[in-house]
Amino acid sequence: MAKKGYIYNNKKKIYKDFISISKFNQIVYELIKKNSFGIFNISLGKKICINQLISWLNFYNTKKIKVINKKNNFNDDSFTLNNDKLMKKIKIKNNVLELKNECLRISKIFFNKK
Repeated sequence: MAKKGYIYNNKKKIYKDFISISKFNQIVYELIKKNSFGIFNISLGKKICINQLISWLNFYNTKKIKVINKKNNFNDDSFTLNNDKLMKKIKIKNNVLELKNECLRISKIFFNKK
């Protein structure tokens, strides 16, 4: 929707637990390499407010953004996942700065297309 100049209103400060595609790939690779079995919460393990994520993804957007109200069927549940089991198993660093940098990279690619 941002490409068309619209984003949804997030007055409730909804947060979710996001992870970048590159970090997801790294985690899955490490789990396969270690021949891991079981159920793992693949997540950042931290709150990421939707507003913050949207601002990172729109960083290079030069269009004026119009905020619209969300539809009634919009999922406004907030949650984070406990990824302690995963982090103990693969021992990699997982932080918000990596997610932010990935979002900024995506924004640059998406909005600087000619």
